[in-house]
Amino acid sequence: MSAPLTRPATLASAHPPTAAGAAPDRLTQVTLLLLSTLTIMSGATIAPALPAMQAHFADVPNAAFLVKLSLTIVGLVIALTAPLSGVLADRYGRRPVLLASLVLYALGGGAGLIADSIGSLLAGRIVLGLAVAGTMTAAGALVNDLFSGPARGKFLSQQAAFGNFGGAVLMPLGGLLAAASWRAPFALYLIALLLIPLTLRLAGGLPAPLPTDTAQDSRPRWASIGVIYALSVGYMIVFYLMPTQGPFLLRTLGAAPAVTGLLLGAFTLVAAITSLVYSRFTGRFHSQRTAALGLILLAAGWLTVSGADTVTGALLGLILGGMGGGLVFPNLYTWLADLTPPAWRGRVTAGMSSAIFLGQFLSPVLLTSQPGHEGLIFRVGALLAAVMSAALVAFSLRRTRATTAG
Repeated sequence: MSAPLTRPATLASAHPPTAAGAAPDRLTQVTLLLLSTLTIMSGATIAPALPAMQAHFADVPNAAFLVKLSLTIVGLVIALTAPLSGVLADRYGRRPVLLASLVLYALGGGAGLIADSIGSLLAGRIVLGLAVAGTMTAAGALVNDLFSGPARGKFLSQQAAFGNFGGAVLMPLGGLLAAASWRAPFALYLIALLLIPLTLRLAGGLPAPLPTDTAQDSRPRWASIGVIYALSVGYMIVFYLMPTQGPFLLRTLGAAPAVTGLLLGAFTLVAAITSLVYSRFTGRFHSQRTAALGLILLAAGWLTVSGADTVTGALLGLILGGMGGGLVFPNLYTWLADLTPPAWRGRVTAGMSSAIFLGQFLSPVLLTSQPGHEGLIFRVGALLAAVMSAALVAFSLRRTRATTAG
């Protein structure tokens, strides 16, 4: 394991972290919340347009797979490039990475407005993946820099809620735009340009340099961090069934693109409300077991969706799944932040970004429904979620016994 990267003293001193116990100013918090919407927006925006995109490229070989790939290739790119973003954020600061990423976000996301082939569309999605890797990693590291203790857990829950609120707005809006043209939702990616002025006022976010001996001894707890990464991959494989397979299942129930967008928006709205409510109780509950509860609720939701024969029945499953989704990530991130030394925040956060979007990419590859059997794959997802929940409870009980014995 290599030693933590040495940061230039000028950078560290030019952008000192917030004083201990002092919360960042309100505009900084709002900026971080707005940046969090870009992650869910990367897929949520065009999810309702997938069936129309598939019809447009129907003459292209393997069109069904390639259209779904346009949604999830972003995840593969993030999984591969987030570690580089983490290194850059730790060495040069959070703000430069964020600014470059916002420009790439608008360019790559907006490419769908003019793409004349599935190849050029996929190329734009690759650029978008580079951008999301930078924004998610640098913003996540900056949150860890500026918050600590219960305040960090509370803000992470608020951040998850805000991201899901963004999805609740963007999915219905994407559905409405998709009803006019499959290209129209891509215009929403240009919103990233509006965040540049706010990002310019952010601090660099580099933590103060640690003494050499402390920096060498303060290593991440990689065994536990690896468990978090693995759970994040598995969770995203299951969670991402809805944006990748959900529109096709809902179409079999008679849902039009606009209705599909509203239903997907309801799913993320419930997740947002759950995260927001939970933020008031952060620190009172065991983060690992609360995440396990979220996975059980997600499993129940997908079982309900798989057996639905009406749009109303599917909505009930989406509500259950949204409640579960609102609990999983805030608690996994809180657990991860508690294990991460300051000098490693960018890189450990980058690893989490890679895990999340690797799962997003693998979801339609590993869990693809066949025409006429759209519900079956949701039952498989429910089983996987239940297994992960049981494993997480077992891990938490083992850690509790080890701590008590120690």
